[in-house]
Amino acid sequence: MHNKILFGINSVREAIQDPSIVQKVLIQNKIINPAATHLKEQIMRSGISYSFVPEQKLYKHTKGNHQGFVALIGQIQFTELESIIDPAKQQLFLLLDGITDVRNFGAIIRSAVGLGASGIVIGQNGSAPLNDIAIQASAGGAFHIPIIRVRHLKDAMYLLQSHEIAIIGCTEKASSFVSDINLKRSMGIVMGNENKGISKGILNLCDEQIKIPIKDVLDSYNVSVAASLILYEYQRQNN
Repeated sequence: MHNKILFGINSVREAIQDPSIVQKVLIQNKIINPAATHLKEQIMRSGISYSFVPEQKLYKHTKGNHQGFVALIGQIQFTELESIIDPAKQQLFLLLDGITDVRNFGAIIRSAVGLGASGIVIGQNGSAPLNDIAIQASAGGAFHIPIIRVRHLKDAMYLLQSHEIAIIGCTEKASSFVSDINLKRSMGIVMGNENKGISKGILNLCDEQIKIPIKDVLDSYNVSVAASLILYEYQRQNN
């Protein structure tokens, strides 16, 4: 598979925390702002291969706001769910049921990392790919959380439930608000498709259902926003 591309100071800074996945960093000649200078020094100390190039060469890799840095990275490896379940710890997993927009996927990854989720589970089919756009939208967060891909989301649900980890579906059809239930325990939160929500078969397997308060003038939140709100409430109850 071809190299993935990351660009921008924040994304490249996150990527170089794991030198094993960065194949090379292209650095623009003659960048002098403090943030760029600091990152350049970090890269030069890291042992990662790098080259100083003219700005035009960076634009051959991306039309985005590269801020003087483009990182060429290898494929992110998926994790086995069973390998990260730890009965001795309280854990929170996000299970994404048919999230198809790569930017939503990336934004969910970013929030999951920032709010301390243990892992993100996606299905093999019908899910947004973990591509350049998703990784860029995660601001490099994809390097800092296990991402698990399973043949079917039900497989992950059964495995988590076998470890006494409750599965909670986020749906506007629920009668309980997220703030009304006890989140001081290990659980898996299911977030549904941007348009259809959680599929009926997946929803039927959930142990509980929750919803997020919203004014009547709106039908629903963007799924990445909804995930962030639930992650925040989980952290609020546990801190």
